[in-house]
Amino acid sequence: MTVLLVWIFYDSIIGLIIFPAILFLNSKRMKNEAGEEFEKQLELEYREMFTSITGALQTGYSIEHAFAEAGESLRMLYGEKSILRDHIVELCSKVRLRTPVEKAFTELSEKFDNEDLNDFAMIFSFGKRLGGEYVSNIRKSTERISKRVEVKQEIRTAIAQQQMELKVMAVMPLGILGYMKLSAPEFIGAAYGNVLGIGTMTGCLILYAVCLYFGKRITRIRV
Repeated sequence: MTVLLVWIFYDSIIGLIIFPAILFLNSKRMKNEAGEEFEKQLELEYREMFTSITGALQTGYSIEHAFAEAGESLRMLYGEKSILRDHIVELCSKVRLRTPVEKAFTELSEKFDNEDLNDFAMIFSFGKRLGGEYVSNIRKSTERISKRVEVKQEIRTAIAQQQMELKVMAVMPLGILGYMKLSAPEFIGAAYGNVLGIGTMTGCLILYAVCLYFGKRITRIRV
């Protein structure tokens, strides 16, 4: 990426001094995107987990067995790449060692900075300790969480076109400059090898980065 930008904006190996900045910004971008993908996958899995638990409870299974069924459901849907399955297997192991299931699930939820998991853990813990219609409370919580996840997915679908347009617009300036360098180098050659040209191209590069930043912020909607 650095070599491409240096070739387009500076046409000089000296421009490689921008590598640390490109490395920092791109690493941060990749980290943010990886975090967003992890969050999306986690949402899908815990919705499936809650739905499976609710269904098992309504058919007469114990809560301990319901968690085991949820783990098996995640294995069938997501295989070894499942985020939650190993944690549910660990939960079931703790339960077999006489750890209260509500405590085991609270420990599981603490491993993720996720509002839905923490809320469910709190509701489940209080309901299990106090008795009563905790199965009904779990079902209502599952319905609420499922609706929230569905709203998030609908929003992501609605802005997917805008995100694709942003990617196209991000590539177009580089494509135009690259095309001009290859097809008409004498037309753009004045921008290289002199102080004014370097300053102008540096300003354009900074403006390009700022536009990308705000474009990402505009199309990133959190619920």
